[in-house]
Amino acid sequence: MFDLLLQATMNSTVIVGNYVTAGSVYTENTLVVVLTMLTVLALSVQIARRYFIRILRKFTLRFAADIWWLIYVILRDASIFLVVFLGVMLFWPGIYQDFPIAVPFMPLAIDMFAIALVIMLVKDTEDDPFYNSIVSILVIVGSVLYLSGTILVTESAVQLAKLPPTVSASTSNIWGFAYHYFNTQTNPTLSIYTFYISAVILGICGLIAILYSFEGGIFDRKIEPKAKPIVKETDTPTPQAQVQKK
Repeated sequence: MFDLLLQATMNSTVIVGNYVTAGSVYTENTLVVVLTMLTVLALSVQIARRYFIRILRKFTLRFAADIWWLIYVILRDASIFLVVFLGVMLFWPGIYQDFPIAVPFMPLAIDMFAIALVIMLVKDTEDDPFYNSIVSILVIVGSVLYLSGTILVTESAVQLAKLPPTVSASTSNIWGFAYHYFNTQTNPTLSIYTFYISAVILGICGLIAILYSFEGGIFDRKIEPKAKPIVKETDTPTPQAQVQKK
């Protein structure tokens, strides 16, 4: 009886573990797909800036123009922020074996968006075309990196499954090359080095953002001395004092 109970407990534990693993893989897969859509949205809104400005000048009512510009700002800033927020998932080495992540494409793409977000935090990109151009370049590079990794590496297994058994998957085409050399499940060495480099870049961006949040606070606060210095008058006046008396 005890053996049957123990066996049932072990079986239930295995079943629960399988469900948890399947749920985590499904969540990771869903977030990767959501990140793909967010990168496309961020890229589209960023390169459509002139279109939004051109339509903005056609509004005769100030309220309508404000709503139109507010929509643009929300779409642009929210998409970049959500890419960085959800992209932190790619900086956990534990998921590298659960889901095929394209390295170094995907983590470096999140770094590009993080740098763009920090620039938007510390600089007024609306009034400075130079920094706005830098943000645009970072968003474009990050989007291209992420989409390239998704198409060539993450989706390569689907393409390789269509190959005939007589064709070698490693040397057949670009799908096999990308799958074997830029996949976290097949190239652990590249995965760990990518993690180190991209995590350091993301950490520096986070440190800059934290330090900038203290602006006007701790670092800019003027500390006044509590005790005032005591100035003693000397018996012999200084030459400057003698000149002032004359």
